[in-house]
Amino acid sequence: MDKELLDKIKSLKVDTPVKKKRCTECKKKKTVTKLPDLIEEEPIYVPTQEDIMLAYLELGNRDNKKHPLINKVYRALFNQDFNFGCASCVNVQVRVFKDYIQTHFNIKL
Repeated sequence: MDKELLDKIKSLKVDTPVKKKRCTECKKKKTVTKLPDLIEEEPIYVPTQEDIMLAYLELGNRDNKKHPLINKVYRALFNQDFNFGCASCVNVQVRVFKDYIQTHFNIKL
């Protein structure tokens, strides 16, 4: 019986090895992509106490030349634009600005 098994095993063996198919997903050539250019951001603006006080004082001025300064300071403090177009929004934002100055700088306005 052992001889029969050995003959059967020999008959099953093939002289040439069977090649396995390669994986087509991992063997694909990788394409090199160029990294995007770095985005240069403006440095973070941190207003000083003088800037904050100047912006608050300029709120009473009707001059439109100081609007960018007021907006820049207000955006740095509260992360939103100052809405000059709406009287109700201006009143609320001025009150918030005044409360900020009173609590952080202990100045009575």
